[in-house]
Amino acid sequence: MSGFLTDVQKNQFFEDGYIILKDFFTDESLTKLETSLVRFYAIQAFKILEYRKKLSHGSNILEYSTADDLVEILEMMEDSDKEALYQVQKLFLDSHFIKEFFTNKKLINVSSDLLKIPEELILISDLGLFVNKPQTERLLYKWHNESHFYPKRQNFLNVWFPMFFDKNLENGTMMMAKKSHTLKDLPFIEYSGYDKDSLGKKNYFKQLEVPESYVDKFEKIPMLCKRGDVVLFNRNLVHASKLNHSDNYSFAGVTRIWEPTQDLTLSGEFTVQPYGNDFGRPGIDKINLS
Repeated sequence: MSGFLTDVQKNQFFEDGYIILKDFFTDESLTKLETSLVRFYAIQAFKILEYRKKLSHGSNILEYSTADDLVEILEMMEDSDKEALYQVQKLFLDSHFIKEFFTNKKLINVSSDLLKIPEELILISDLGLFVNKPQTERLLYKWHNESHFYPKRQNFLNVWFPMFFDKNLENGTMMMAKKSHTLKDLPFIEYSGYDKDSLGKKNYFKQLEVPESYVDKFEKIPMLCKRGDVVLFNRNLVHASKLNHSDNYSFAGVTRIWEPTQDLTLSGEFTVQPYGNDFGRPGIDKINLS
């Protein structure tokens, strides 16, 4: 099997905790994905009569395909129908365009290299769309790592990539604490909201915040990525969202690529959480493939 990653790239990932692969996704594949997502949002808006009359392209779902179309829908539904917007992300799960986007040979090969697992054992989790609204903290995460959110999953990659537009410091990108994946047993603060004023409010993200004092010594790197680039990073790497200071929305796609051999659970759900019925039983241990 011919690998897509060089030894230098692999070493960078394991040393820094992340890697940016330039021009990884083609314009054609991204456009298909983006168009599909916009149309799912358009369907959700069109179902609600009060929005049906306001949509600029009327009832022709096939006319909806651009970031401007998506922003129009988000702006209309943001105040009163956040849950309806959230439910659209569940529709993504069964989209064959989304499945086709993630099951390309190059991504599977790279994931196999970085997870050190055969390609036939690679699993791909759900697609999420991160929306960064101008001057809005509600959709931001403080410093955190993904292993706190998914503690039962021991070997997975985080996948992050710009959608519709490039990502930069002005329009709200992601910050990495370089090499912070080397930290062990990090504590975290659990709450909903972003700051004291938003504490406990609905529709804010759940935070598992790693106090900044734990990442002070690490270099903070902004992900300056063009549309088509992809960032792959370690489950333990500490990262955070940046506020969008521009006048325009920006977007990123996210997913996790994983394998179950190191997980002490029989659950088939990637998002399985501790202290619940996760199909554990006595006599489970990880599998040593070497």
